[in-house]
Amino acid sequence: MNAHNQPIFIIGVHRSGTTLLRYMLNSHPRIYIPPESDFIPRFFQRQPAAALSQAQIAKILHVIFGEYRFVKEWQGSPPQAQDFPDQGTAPSSFLNTLYTLYSQQNQAQRWGDKTPIYSSYVGLLNVLFPDAQFIHLMRDGRDVALSMIDKWGRKDLHIDIYFAARNWVRRTNQARQAGSKLGSSRYCELKYEDLVADPQKALAPLCEFLGETYVPEMAQPHQLGQQRIEPGSFHDAVRHPPTTQRVARWQSEMSLADQRLFQHVAGKLLQELGYPLIDLPPMPTGEKFRLAALAAKYTLLQAGRSVLQALGILPPI
Repeated sequence: MNAHNQPIFIIGVHRSGTTLLRYMLNSHPRIYIPPESDFIPRFFQRQPAAALSQAQIAKILHVIFGEYRFVKEWQGSPPQAQDFPDQGTAPSSFLNTLYTLYSQQNQAQRWGDKTPIYSSYVGLLNVLFPDAQFIHLMRDGRDVALSMIDKWGRKDLHIDIYFAARNWVRRTNQARQAGSKLGSSRYCELKYEDLVADPQKALAPLCEFLGETYVPEMAQPHQLGQQRIEPGSFHDAVRHPPTTQRVARWQSEMSLADQRLFQHVAGKLLQELGYPLIDLPPMPTGEKFRLAALAAKYTLLQAGRSVLQALGILPPI
């Protein structure tokens, strides 16, 4: 099989298993995918083809290496503007150089990116990298919602069951709609449930899609995870072998009220993706009021966020 060298983008809603897939691909000797970047829309959404001056490159590097977890695994000193071409560098060339330097630190020949918010920016990434390949990892939205609320619901005001449902529908639909325009050689969909049930069975065809040879180490991402992830940290689960223990946990851990609300918001997409719906009693009056209140909160917060993003106070997310 002839190996390819075009960029690889893992996309998918937060808490869908994208970090697990990142470690699986990083277990391949040719591939390196760094921690989440998040910054591509911030710097290049408005002018993805505009040449960058050395001064602009220096400023962007200063922000990236000062603010973003993307650099967590970077080895040595940050790159300098002079490490990049000095005759007007296109954003795609700048990014390719940056990611290539990163991958070379890990003796890899091919770079990728794993950033969940890029599910909403496939169009931008396609403009920057018209040969890139996209892997869309999907997971039952109800399990995604439980995981999101477990991780962030107590400290982030905007995260609740309604937000989780709307976010899952929005990001998933945006990625699928954009991906459908790329063709089967550049976009593929993979389910988390299949990935953890039989890693080798899921990864072998994925490698064929990528033009890479499957290696058994990919099915054992915990070996790499134990080297790079601190025990008890945010992604501690990747330190352990892939498991189906957290598949369909919503059936035992999600309240009937939350199940009704989620199906009300996201039932159509759940069915489209082959996830089973439950025959639930109608939503009582109290739950209807709750739905209306959470919907109003979501609309208000999203409107505020859009204004702050337009003013440049918040970066695109």
